Amino acid sequence: MARVMISVILISVAMLVLSGTVFADAGKNASCVGIEASEISPPGTSDEFPGGMPALNSEVKEIANFLGVSPGAIYSSIAKLHEGSHVACDEALE
Repeated sequence: MARVMISVILISVAMLVLSGTVFADAGKNASCVGIEASEISPPGTSDEFPGGMPALNSEVKEIANFLGVSPGAIYSSIAKLHEGSHVACDEALE
């Protein structure tokens, strides 16, 4: 039984790693939301948002409350931008 479980785990890990999606960045056609999410995930990999997506979500909720809009409205407007890079997205949002 233990051999079967170890085999299943090893095969699963191999499939994830070989698929390439585990370590993939957002593509050039991704929205600015996708690019940002890719850049700050997993938590601890970004100086901009050390807390990863949970930290970004908290900040977006704070801004939405201040502006009197829903967080979804903010994400929707940013998701319409397809600037091609993290720097270009940041510039477009300034």
